[in-house]
Amino acid sequence: MASQRTRLFPFVLAGAMISWLLPSCSPSYQAPPVDSALIKISQSPVSQLQRGYIVHQAKCAKCHAFEDPANYEIAELTDEIMPDMAKKSKLDLADQQAVLAYLLVARNVPKSATVAP
Repeated sequence: MASQRTRLFPFVLAGAMISWLLPSCSPSYQAPPVDSALIKISQSPVSQLQRGYIVHQAKCAKCHAFEDPANYEIAELTDEIMPDMAKKSKLDLADQQAVLAYLLVARNVPKSATVAP
């Protein structure tokens, strides 16, 4: 019986290591969807938030994972990050404004609502 346990130990250990590593490879913070909670805390039109989310997923997420916009000051997002990223992503002004509106609202979403399981 002990020899059977000894033979299974490497497989159990490998399974435990894989289950520990897989979640750490996925992003821990995800872009919050445009839902009723996000709409409730926004003063932007729903169509602009939806456009911002879609453009973010289509353009921004192609190059990098969603970063918590609450980690940045509003002025930093507005005056530095968004203009620079919009230029790199070749966003037109309407898309740039939509993404910025989305990010400014996403700053206020509780972290527990945006953490991957």
